[in-house]
Order: sequence, then structure tokens, then C-alpha cells
Amino acid sequence: MKVKELVPLILIVSVILTIGSILIFMKILPEEQAKNFHALSDISLKTDLRVIRTPSPGDDTFIYAINPVAERALNIAQKDARVQQILKEQNGRTLTIAAIQPTVLEGKDGKISYSPVGQIIITSNWQYVDGKLYSIPVSFNALENKTGESHQHIWNVFVDLDKLTVTGISEESERVMRKTLEPNLIYAGMNMFMPETVKVNTGSIIKWFNSSDLPHNVVGIYKKTSSGSQVEVDSGFIYPNGSWKYNCNELGVFEYHCTIHSEDGMKGRIIVSSSQQ
Repeated sequence: MKVKELVPLILIVSVILTIGSILIFMKILPEEQAKNFHALSDISLKTDLRVIRTPSPGDDTFIYAINPVAERALNIAQKDARVQQILKEQNGRTLTIAAIQPTVLEGKDGKISYSPVGQIIITSNWQYVDGKLYSIPVSFNALENKTGESHQHIWNVFVDLDKLTVTGISEESERVMRKTLEPNLIYAGMNMFMPETVKVNTGSIIKWFNSSDLPHNVVGIYKKTSSGSQVEVDSGFIYPNGSWKYNCNELGVFEYHCTIHSEDGMKGRIIVSSSQQ
């Protein structure tokens, strides 16, 4: 090929290289933009946890949403006839309704983005002792050597935030945990604590044993009535077949939950008194 014929090709290559150099210098190539994008610093997870309902003596229901958008999905779900029927059938049980999706992302420029799909988890928990519904807490002495059963039923509700409607409901198989109850021992398994609520004497050392294949923890507030203090308690992770102990050394109430499985209603309560019933 003659040199004359190579001139156009040389010019085209020169132009491409020049443009590429300019883009690289100005750092506007996609690769450069991707290199300068830092997910952890340029985008943040916007959280605004909203507790909508807490348990009361006549209604053991806990409802929360992880952010305002998830709360909107929850409001849509609660108007659905199928969801209303599920909730009606759980009357008298410990109920947790958690709006966990969508997550909300906030960019450095303040722009908010989220998926139009919301998810609400409805979890119903109830327990039996020797075949009888366990609803009024008693002492470990009254529970010793009896058979405890902890039941859990979960529904996943999916919401279209654009169409303002429930698009589907999936139901998980009922979970059942059966154990022989022992003094000062609480089982952590199947995303449930058993017994969930119990009375103990002051100075009782309570042991939590993880009988499941997943890690759990015990996190909560020990409200001491005699001193008026509130003690934050955190066990750290309790791994399968592991245990953790805590001394309930003062009158009061210790309410706790597993932060890993809070949407499954994995929570417990210890009533510390001077005399057990």
C-alpha cells in the first residue's frame, strides 16, 4: 500500500486518539466515572424507622416500617381484604407486622430513589405448655419438665406502590419448636424464644441456648423498678449450640429481641419479682 493511501487512515486514528486523550484528561469516560464512583460515600441508605404500634395488654401487636415509603406500602396492604382476613384469624396471638421494603437510597445530590415494590412480613407467634395455650406468664418452677411448643406462621405481602395494590401473598409453612422446659433456660431456635415470657426471682441467672442452625442475639432494655435505672443489654452473637447468661439482679422487667430476626417477631420478656407464681 502506498504512503498516499495511508494518509486518511492515519488521520482517522489520530482523531480517535486525540478525542480519547481529551476524554481521559477530562475524566468523562464511563470507565473513569465508574472508577470515581464510591457506593458507600456517594449513595447512602436513608433510614427512618417508624414504630406504628406497640403491644398493649389486650393486643400483643407490634407494627413498624423501616422508612416512610415502606409505611406507604403497609397502608396499602392493610386495606387489602385478604390481609385483613389473615390479621383477623390471628386474634389473641403475638403478631409482628414489619414493612421491610422498599429500601430508600439517597445520592450526594439529595435525590431519592427506591423500587416501586413494597414487602410486608406478617408473623404470628403462639406457645403451648403441655398442650395448653401459654398466655399468662408463670415461673420456671411451674414450667419445669413440661413440654413447651412454640409455633410461628409467616406471610409475605407484596405491594405495587405505583398501582396502589397488593400484587401477591406468599405463605410459609408453619414452624414448630418442641422442647422440655428446664429451670432458668430459654431456648433460641427457629427464630423464636421459648418460653417467650417468664417470671423469675431477683438474682436469677438466666441462660439462653441457641438450638437452631442460625446465629441469634439478645438485645434489649432492663428496666429496674427499684432503682429507676434502664440498662442496655447486648449479648453479641450467640452461635448454634452456643449459650449466653445474664443475671437478673434487681426487680423490674427485661424486654429483649433478636435484632437479626426482629421481623419474625423473635422477642422475649422476663419479669423479675421478689416472689414467683
